Formats: sequence, C-alpha cells, structure tokens
Amino acid sequence: MFSQFFQTLGKRFIAGGDWNAKHIHWGSRLTTTRGKELKACLDMKHLVTLSTAEPTHWPGDPKKLPDTIDFFITAGLSRLNFQIESCLDGSSNHVPVILTMSALVMHRENRNYIYNKHTDWNSFRDLVETKLDLKICLKTPDDIEDAALNFFHIIQEACWMCTPYHVTTQKNKPVPQEIRAKILEKRKLRRIWQTSRHPADKSKLNKAIVELKQIIQNCSNELLQTQLEGLSATKSTNYSLWKVTKQHDRPQKSKPPLKHSTLGWVRSSQEKAEAFAKHLAVVFTPNAASSDSEDKDINLVMSQDFQLDMPLKHTSPKEIAQQIYRLENGKSPGFDKIDKKILTELPRKGIIYLTALFNAVIRTGYFPSVWKIAEITMIHKDGKPPNEITSYRPISLLPVVSKLFEKVILRRITPVLTERSVIPKHQFGFRKQHATTEQVHRVCSTIRCALEEKEYCAAAFLDVQQAFDRVWHTGLLCKIKMLLPHSFFHIIKSYIEDRIFYVKEEDSMSQFYEINAGVPQGSVLGPILYSIFTSDLPQSKGVTTATYADDTAILASDKIPEKASLNLQESLNDIHKWLEKWRIRASATKSVQITFTLRKGNCPPVKLGETELPHHDTVKYLGMHLDRRLTWQKHLKTKRDEINLKYRNLNWLLGRNSRLSVENKLLVYKTVLKPVWSYGIQLWGSAAISNVNIIQRVQNAILRAIGKAPWFIRISELHEHLGIPTVAEEIRTQAGSYRNRLCNHPNELAAQLTTPNFQRRLKRREPMELAHS
Repeated sequence: MFSQFFQTLGKRFIAGGDWNAKHIHWGSRLTTTRGKELKACLDMKHLVTLSTAEPTHWPGDPKKLPDTIDFFITAGLSRLNFQIESCLDGSSNHVPVILTMSALVMHRENRNYIYNKHTDWNSFRDLVETKLDLKICLKTPDDIEDAALNFFHIIQEACWMCTPYHVTTQKNKPVPQEIRAKILEKRKLRRIWQTSRHPADKSKLNKAIVELKQIIQNCSNELLQTQLEGLSATKSTNYSLWKVTKQHDRPQKSKPPLKHSTLGWVRSSQEKAEAFAKHLAVVFTPNAASSDSEDKDINLVMSQDFQLDMPLKHTSPKEIAQQIYRLENGKSPGFDKIDKKILTELPRKGIIYLTALFNAVIRTGYFPSVWKIAEITMIHKDGKPPNEITSYRPISLLPVVSKLFEKVILRRITPVLTERSVIPKHQFGFRKQHATTEQVHRVCSTIRCALEEKEYCAAAFLDVQQAFDRVWHTGLLCKIKMLLPHSFFHIIKSYIEDRIFYVKEEDSMSQFYEINAGVPQGSVLGPILYSIFTSDLPQSKGVTTATYADDTAILASDKIPEKASLNLQESLNDIHKWLEKWRIRASATKSVQITFTLRKGNCPPVKLGETELPHHDTVKYLGMHLDRRLTWQKHLKTKRDEINLKYRNLNWLLGRNSRLSVENKLLVYKTVLKPVWSYGIQLWGSAAISNVNIIQRVQNAILRAIGKAPWFIRISELHEHLGIPTVAEEIRTQAGSYRNRLCNHPNELAAQLTTPNFQRRLKRREPMELAHS
C-alpha cells in the first residue's frame, strides 16, 4: 500500500500528514506493525523522514499517552534545506507540524560559547592583564564577593571582545585527489557515451560510476574511523557515539511531554523547566525530624567552642596552575560559560589574582555566592516512564572556578581524613583504587563462605531515598565539627549554605530556587562530604557491612536460620536508630531481604523500623544480580537481554545492511556493547560453563552480523578473523589483572580477598583461580 502511494508521487516529493504509523525511527514511543511496514518501505525506496520527535497526537482518553504519528517524508531532496517544528497554539488533538524549506542550507544556531576556534588568545591575555587589578582589599565577605564577580566579568568580556562571531559560510571539505581524478574520468566517459551511444562505452561509464561510489564509501569509512578512535568505553555513551555518526540514518530521540499533578500535560520547554525546578525545590529540603531530643544533642555539640588548630595552608600560583592543568577536558561549564580552556589561557596576572582570592576565602571562611549557582539539566533514567517528572535525575553544572577552589580544599582535607581514619574501611565509594567490583567481591566472599560451611546467610540491601539530595546540613556540620579541625568548619559551612539553582531545558530557563539540603551535585567536595556524613554508620560484631556511596548491604550468617535473622535484625535496629537521628530515610518497601543458601527454606523475615523487608530470591547490588545460590544465571540472562536491546537500537549501525566497514563496526561493538557484559567479569566468570555460554552465544550472533558471515563459517574462525577474543579468553585476561590489583590494594578488606577464609567443599571456581583456568 505504501509502495504504491509513493510511486504515484514521482522521484522528488514532500508528503506530510497523519500516517497513523508508530516507529522509534521518527521519534515515536514504540513500534507498531503499521510502523514496521512503513519503515521497510522507506528503507527499500531510500526515503527520508522529517519529524520533530515531539508528540503530535493527544488522545482524548487520559489513560492513553500522546505519540508521534504526524511527520513528513521526502525523496530527492536534502534534509539540510529543511527546518521542522511543532505549533502548540492549536486546540485540536493533532498538533500542527510546520516544515520550512529553503533554497540554501539551513544552519542551526550553535551553542552560546564565549569563545570559538577563531578567538585571539594573545589579545585575550593582554586584555586580562590590563583590566585585572591586583591591588584590591580582600578582608570582608563583600570584598570577596566583588572580587569574584569582577573576575567573572573581566574574563567574559575579554572572551567576547577577542572572539569574532560573524556568520561565515561553511566551506566544503577538500576532496581527495583520487576522487577528483575519478570524477573527471567519469565525466569524460559520459561525454563519450553520449556521443557514440555504443554499449561498450556505456559499460565503461557504469564501471567508472561503481568505482567512484566505492572510493567515496571507503573515504567516508576512513573519516568515521578517525572520529571513532577517540571514543572509549569509559568516557563515551550511546548518545555521544550517535552524535559522531549523525551523518548516518539513525533513529530520532523522542521528546515526550511531562504529566504534572496540577498543570496536566507540560509540553513547551519553558513549562518543563519550571515543572522540573518546582519538583527539585521540594527534593532539596531536609527530611523531618523524628524527635526533638536527638536534635538537642546535635545542637549542644554545635554550641560548643572550637579547639585551637593550625590554620589551613594557603595556596600558591604554582598549585593553582597545576590544578588547572589537572581539570578534565571537555567538561561542560556552569552558568558563567568559563571552562578549562579559558583558565588555561589565563596570563600570570590572572593566576595570581585567583591565588589571592582563594587565600582570602581560606582566611575568612567565606565562600562567594556567585560560585554557588547551579545550572541543572534533567536526564531521563533508563527504564522509567518518560512522561513522569520523577523519572529524571538532575545533572548539576557548577562554575569551574568553584571546582578549582574545591580541589585546593580537597588536597588539604584528604590527609586529615586518612590520618584520623574518618572514612570507614567498608566504604568503597568515592575513594581512589576502590571499585564496585571489589565491594561486590566482598559480599560474594561472605556468601561463598556461608555456602561452603552449609550455613544460612541472611542479607538486607537497603534503599536510601534521595541520599545526596537530602543531606541534613546541620547534622553534616555537626560531624565536621567533631571529626575535622575547626579550620575547615567555617569554609564548609559557607560552602553548603545559601546555594541556589535553576533548571535549563533546551533554550529555556526556570526561576531561581533555594537549596536547603544535600551536598552540591557535580562538585568536587560533595562525595567526600557525604562520606563524612555517613562515616559513623553502626556496625555489629559478626555482621558484614558493605557500603558503596549510598548502596548498603548487611549480611549475617549462621547454621541456624533463626539466629542469622536475629543477628541481622539487631544490626538493622541500630542502623534504624542512626537513620532517624541523622534524618536519613531508607525505604523498607524498596529494600530487599534475601537468604543465600544451598539448603531448603529461608531465614525468618526482618524489619527496618516497623516495616518488614520484602523477601526475594535475587537482588541487584552495584549493577550485579545475585541469586540465592550464587550461580550468576540471573545476572547473565539479564545482561543477555540488555545486550540484545542495545544491539537492536544499533542495528542500523552494526547490522548486515549497514554500510560501515567491519573495522568501524568492531570499534562500535567494543565501545558500546562489550562493556555491558564485561562488567564484573572477574566475578561472574566463576559461573558454570553453561551459564558463561549465555554471553558467548550472544557475542557469536553479533559477530556474525558484523562480519556478514554465512551460517557455515565456524565460530572459532570468525573470532580469529575478526580478532575478537572469546568470553573464556576475556575472563582469563581480566582475572589476571584483577588479581594483581588486589594484591597491591591499599584497603586490607579488599587485599584479604586474595586468600579466602573458608575450606573448599564445593566444586566451584574461585575468582582468584580464573586466570589459570
């Protein structure tokens, strides 16, 4: 039906309207049968879709969700000459979609950077040298505020003045000489054939056309290869990879509306920004106190006088320059648009100015308010309904100068934390040389010991609600006063109080709102402050405590299930009192109790407060699924499904119909798909061979598609040809390096994992044995 309709339109056309077909390719929520038919027809005829990726149909039934079914389809026309947008002014259940066509290429406005590749940095340094005055008074908070604002204004003004922003026509990229020569040859053969009309001349022309297309495709693949080589599994995401490959026909990212409890459907970017901001203003408030008596004890500590301590060491221009150099490249700037590149280009006078300003903050303990403004962008959580406000997590962008000062303070606070052993050993989060794998290994080692000893291991995995966003400022300052020298107190107090934020959605901004709780997101000191706030988490004898940031696991083992639950319950009672005292909320209904054992039956239920924890046979901890017998089957099947889902989303790039070279496909596979299943391979590699083969079969299928290998090609030959190791080979490689890392681990709790503290009874492989298996 679709094919017949498009045939009637000719070779060049624009067709738009209600297609009544849903597909993720043009930004719909889901894919329907009719959408698959239309997509197959578009691929066969090489047609292009133009969609806003925003909902265009708003059903009258409130139970149904809006979706995208109105869009344009074009043929024989470049999408660079079009601009498409939605019109939200109408009252119909179908939102009008407006398509603007231009004879020239329609360029989108670039992001509002205060510098570009044409910035004259020599002139920038001269301007900063001229306008910065080092003879300033930095004795009072007002002086520091004026100095911080003055620095921002001078830097921004210098960037604007030294950066040309006139619109220039984009020049075509130089064409390689090989392609130029082939084009001339093709044109010459076309003239000959048009004159002679001889079949032999026509064959030569066709051959030249095919060769030219092949050369262009090879050049395109080489260019893409160069772009992809800069990506890595740790710094790249699905989105960044797709942005690099945007010249390919990729699916559009849907832009769903938000459903507000009072405003109804929120559609425009301005409305979304305000709805997000109001939601976060409620989130950034402390939890209510459970009793007044506990607050009295904290207030008593806060009212005590300080003990005399040495003042903090002042910073120097050399230290500032080193910290600027160590800032991460490519990080998004805050509201002031000043990033590492600008700080790197500062003249010597600018570094000295910052040094004087930082030393004034250290001396007076006053943190400038202009450094406390957070620009927040909301990111959708995977697997959550995209139309719910609570399905988005905030990403905070802070001024880089603020982060620079935090690094200076971090250098002074870290030795104190180490010397006084403030951070407990069981906390593996936000610490150098501490990874999630080691913490999960600790938990698995405790479980394995119970299985070997024929015991019951009762475990509780607690879910702390909005842990970082609701940190009680008074409680945090109380612990800082008790645990750290008093010279840190006033700086951190000024640092966490009176902060404000706004939400940015596309080009729209919300109003400013106050932050009354939590540690600053996206900051350098935020993780350390949270670790200090939770450093006195109660521990019980004979009970294993494992924490990674706010992910907490409590395990107790015994041959008698009732006694294992009793020990776990006593520990949970202490933890519950501690949570109530420091205004931390843990959701008992979202927490999980699980019994790890090879025997029948479960341990008796336990409670957190007055609520009983739900009992499950599997639990997810730090991204790894643990089942009651520790077979890793649930984890591997979950990873298999996750890989298949990601592969379907990348099928346009990795499938048999993709025009990418095999080398580029393998690079995409290693960057995006392989990290999904290789995470935690040092631990789940000890699973039975039948379970490990779950991942191997998925890899085999993907490699066959990448290499376009027919069914009769052996898997071993395919791995050898593509240079991809098998899962078993990957296990041996990763296990060897992991063992070496544990042997030199600074935390004794992790170093002890190299020598299990139990007698071997079961015929199971140990993580430390995988390197030799």
